[in-house]
Amino acid sequence: MQSSLLPRNTLWLLLPPFAMCFLDFGLTLYGQSDAYWRGDFYAVNEGSPSFAHFLSLHPLAFVASGILWIAIFSTVILLLPERFALTLVIAIVIGHMAGAATWLVYRFNLYQLCNVLFLVTAGLIVFAFKRGQNTDGRAALNWERTGLPGWTRWIVVAALFALPIWWFIIPR
Repeated sequence: MQSSLLPRNTLWLLLPPFAMCFLDFGLTLYGQSDAYWRGDFYAVNEGSPSFAHFLSLHPLAFVASGILWIAIFSTVILLLPERFALTLVIAIVIGHMAGAATWLVYRFNLYQLCNVLFLVTAGLIVFAFKRGQNTDGRAALNWERTGLPGWTRWIVVAALFALPIWWFIIPR
């Protein structure tokens, strides 16, 4: 049984998705056209329909939605049992790595840097997984220490999955 609510080593699991998310979002902002930065927010260049919508509102709307996305996936990763959490980490990393790679290739013509990105990402995942792995396969967050019934964790996870499913999976 874990003695604390959130063991420090489990925060390592958040490093790869944080790094890829920040890289993808940073390249997204940097890659916007001069017209966009002059105030024509409809001159958006973004593959994700959801994030393109936020960019079309204002760059700060994009940043706020990015912060919300990071908060959601971080919470879900910490609540899920380890195997599911690691799977979600890899899915988020692959998604944002692909987003960053498209910027590097198609906007900045830096194909070779993509190969470096793939290698660094793989190393980051291995490093973070080795540092953050639990020995018993339990979730990072010790739900028992919250004093809430165990089933409530799954209600929280389901609720947190609703927004990303609407954002990224349901076509619009």
